[in-house]
Amino acid sequence: MSVTDITQKQKQELVKLLTSISKQCELEALGIVTREGITLAFFVQAGADPDLLSAISAAVMSTGTHVTSRMNHGPLQAMLIRGEEGFTILATAGDHILIGASKEIHSIGLTLNTIRDFAEPLEAILSS
Repeated sequence: MSVTDITQKQKQELVKLLTSISKQCELEALGIVTREGITLAFFVQAGADPDLLSAISAAVMSTGTHVTSRMNHGPLQAMLIRGEEGFTILATAGDHILIGASKEIHSIGLTLNTIRDFAEPLEAILSS
């Protein structure tokens, strides 16, 4: 099975997981990608390129992993990228990355907690 081949059951479980996340947070982008940047699922508002966001997210996570390793901070769990008009959260989920992005700055804490909470169930779905 290649990294992009997932079973019908896994697809159904991923849809449930992403739906649960979207009910808890107001996100403009929500995705699951491999550490190589291959898109498995990505929901994004018009005008954004999911494949480009997937590739960039994988590169940023790779850099973050190197930083936490060099600084002896233990395994990377999540990264917050914040701009003046929004933020993106990247969370590790085994060999995958869970991505959430929003322009609602006031919801950073809720979104970070939600994304981190769902990273482990995501890993379990994709490793089964």
